[in-house]
Amino acid sequence: MQRSRVTAGGLVAVGLVLAAWSAAQDVPPVKLAFVDVERALFAIDEGRARLKALQDWARPLQEEIAALSQEIASLQAELASKQGGGADAAAADLNRRLVEKQRLLEDKQRRGKRDFEERQDAVLKDLGTRLNEVIVKYADENRYTAVFILKPNELAYLAKSADITDAIIKLYNERFPYQGAK
Repeated sequence: MQRSRVTAGGLVAVGLVLAAWSAAQDVPPVKLAFVDVERALFAIDEGRARLKALQDWARPLQEEIAALSQEIASLQAELASKQGGGADAAAADLNRRLVEKQRLLEDKQRRGKRDFEERQDAVLKDLGTRLNEVIVKYADENRYTAVFILKPNELAYLAKSADITDAIIKLYNERFPYQGAK
């Protein structure tokens, strides 16, 4: 938390110094902009489609995990009802099956989480690389001195004109029209 305050304060200080220097040197004014990258990634056509495809990929595993969780709950309830009933062999068998299902569930959750994160990282890296191309081109064409990643929770004020996220989303969709699944 401390670091983000220093970063935001540092950005303001750098902006003020650059503005004063450019005024003294008779050079074009400093032009800063911000892009909400997270919002852009989820708003571009390709981003929405590819992230939906990722969710669709994960759905069968989520359903399988939910079914395993129900089996475990059922086994736990059955085991609880047999406690103190004197059927030690039946309780031991139930307990063994319960532990086996719990391990299976944990393995599926761990493997599913790892696979999902790998796929998500690949999608975000791919989209992020192209999004950066669009941002750089836009910044060069519009003579921005710097374009920062917008983190709304770390910013006290931002003029609407400094947030170029909507323009970047529009340009991305024009430059990289999404044609469907890859």
